[in-house]
Parts: sequence; C-alpha cells; structure tokens
Amino acid sequence: MRIRGMGLQAIAGMLALTLWAGCNQIDAQPEEYGEGSDPSEALLERADGGDVIAQLSAGRFYRTAAVEAEGAERSRRESEALRWLTQAAEKDNAEAQAELGLVLVTAEGQNRNIAEGRRWLGRAGLAGQGSAYFMLGEVSKSGKDAPPNPVMAVEFWEKAVALGHVGASHRLGEAYEQGLGVDSDMESALSHYRTAASDGYANSQYRLAVIFDEGVLIGRDALEAVKYYRMAAEQGHSAAQAQLGFLYARGDGVVQRYDEALRWSRMAAEQGDADGCNNLAVLYLKGLGTEQSFEEALRWYRLAAQHNHPGAQNMLGTIYLTGQGVDVNASEAEHWWRMAADQGFAAAQYNLGGMYTRKLSTTMLRIEAVEWLGLAAEQGHSSAAKELSELQTVIAAEADVAEPESVPAAPESATL
Repeated sequence: MRIRGMGLQAIAGMLALTLWAGCNQIDAQPEEYGEGSDPSEALLERADGGDVIAQLSAGRFYRTAAVEAEGAERSRRESEALRWLTQAAEKDNAEAQAELGLVLVTAEGQNRNIAEGRRWLGRAGLAGQGSAYFMLGEVSKSGKDAPPNPVMAVEFWEKAVALGHVGASHRLGEAYEQGLGVDSDMESALSHYRTAASDGYANSQYRLAVIFDEGVLIGRDALEAVKYYRMAAEQGHSAAQAQLGFLYARGDGVVQRYDEALRWSRMAAEQGDADGCNNLAVLYLKGLGTEQSFEEALRWYRLAAQHNHPGAQNMLGTIYLTGQGVDVNASEAEHWWRMAADQGFAAAQYNLGGMYTRKLSTTMLRIEAVEWLGLAAEQGHSSAAKELSELQTVIAAEADVAEPESVPAAPESATL
C-alpha cells in the first residue's frame, strides 16, 4: 500500500474531460451521437446544412473518439474533427474555436499545427473561453513548439481561473507547490487546491489529501487527509479510493473498519488501481473484513504485480518460495523479487541477495548477491547490511588463504 503524489500529466492527457472542466459546453443530444466511430446521420445532416451547433457537436464527437483510436483511424477522426470545428469556428463560435485549438495542438502527424492552434485558442480566450487559456498554459508549460515557458503558463492559467476554469486552479496549485513560473509558496498552493477542491475537482481533492497524509510540506493531519480522500473517492478517483481503504485498514484518521477497507479497496481495484489490488490481496491473505482466501489473495497480488506494484511483486516472490496456496517454486520467486528489486524495493533486493546466501538459487553469482544486498543496505535495510557484512567477511577470508596464481616466466631473449 503506497501513498502516491500527483504527477503532472502529459499534454495528450488534456483530452480528458476533467481537464476541460470549468467551461460551458454545448453537446448534441445523446441519441444524435450514435454508436461506433461516427456520429449519427441526423447530426451530420444538420452539420452539412450549416447548423453551427451541429458542427460543433460533430467536431467534439470526433475529437473525443480520436483519443481512443490509433494510426490511420485516429488520423481520420482528427481530420473529421478539424473539418467540422473549422466550419463552426469560422462562424465565430467561441466554443468551436477552443475545441479547434485543442485538436490542432494535440493531434498527431500532419493534423498537428501548434502555431495555428495557438491562434484559435487565443481567439477563444478573448471571447471568454477559460478552457482556451487553460490549454495555452499547457502548451506554454510543455514547450511543444518553443522552449518551455512556465511563467507564461502561469499567466494563461490565471486568465483561465478568472473565467472560472477549475482545472486551471489546480494547475496554479501545482505551480506554487513546485515553484514553476512563480516562487514556491505553499500557502498559495493550498489556496488554489482548496478552490478547485471546493468546486468538485477530484485531482485537487486528492492532492490535498496526499499533502495532509504525508505531512512533509505541512504538518500531518490525518482527519483532513481522510476528508479529502473521501471527497475524491466518492467521485471515483481510484488512487483516493485505494488510500482511503488503506487508512480504514490501519484505523488512521478513522475508526478501524476492515469492511470499509475492503469496500474502498475493491472500488479502486476494479478500476485497475495497483494499490487497490494490493490492498485487497492483503485483506484476503489475512482474512480481514472477509473470509481468508489464498486463492483470492494470489489473484489480486498478481493483478497488482502486473501493474508494477513492487510490494505485490515482492509478496508474490515470498508466496512462491514458502508455498502459501501454491507449489514451492524458487525460480518463480526469484522472477518476482527481481522485478520488484529493479524498481528499487529494498525488501526484494534483500530477498534476492539472500537467495545466494541461503543457497536457494543455482544461477546467482556471489558478486550479484553483494550488489543486491548493498543496494538494500543503502536504503537502511538492517538485515541486508548484516548479511552483506557477513558475506564480505567470508570473501575477505577466502582472499587471504588463496594461493597467488603463478605467473609464467618471461621468455628469454634470443642471444645473437
């Protein structure tokens, strides 16, 4: 179970609806969207007839659908989005201008035109579209067509916030927290996060929860952490659900309740969250909040491990070495420990080194065992430090008693 910070998202992720939050949108009626890769014929007929709202809706449909496609199909959908949005944008529809700018700066291949995208986003921003200024901030921060300019990014996000864009408030929180384009100021960061969180922005709710949970940037406050985790979790934020489940299992900031730990962890796990999967595995392994089930524990550990959760990978190694619900398999144990160790997980590094000292591996070299034990010891793993010292003592003793290799005599020079 891990606490995860909120990483900055790549610009392609700006297509997510949460990052378009805070702007007014006009959507086609659901039945007009149709099914599959194209809108309904009724919507396209209206768009062909010059209906600007239909053109906007068709363009938005293709823009959203393009995110799910790859290769030639993605290019086709982006081209269709550009076609319809351009028609609506040229009729001075500000929403279409913002959508058009978004497609132009995030499209792939020949459909991408960042300079043109900036132009349309600028027009949309002047027309009151906060989402356009938000996206201009993203482009400035990423350095897609010029060196990254965090100062300019902050200026655009401030304009977006003034127009009510919630996602921009979150970005300003990140900027002040990390000192990007502004001086680092935790008080300002919290203010912007709280503004976005109060408007229902789940990413800000989650970030506030992590800040209060970790207690590094400010004093730890478990009650505040739980409050914000719950706010984000109730909106379906999988990382918040997983951490809320973890806190219920520990009784940290809440009354300990394994049934609630199981419920929230399952919600996260069913969304593919690695921490949620690992939480469920632990609960099933120990029979907390549910009947003990090695089969279910193994299933959820596997799912977490497949999502590169190092703790789950390490535990799978232990399960295979000890035979908990499975046949003992030292090779499988080594496989999972190695995966976790490669991610810097100290316990797995210690376990790998121990496979040599305990003669559990027929392939591991002593020099590799020294390396793994050393890496774990550097992270403060006391057992690894002890075994490393013992192994180095053995190596030194062997070196003392080893006979030096004989050096062949140099050939005599020929005498003329």
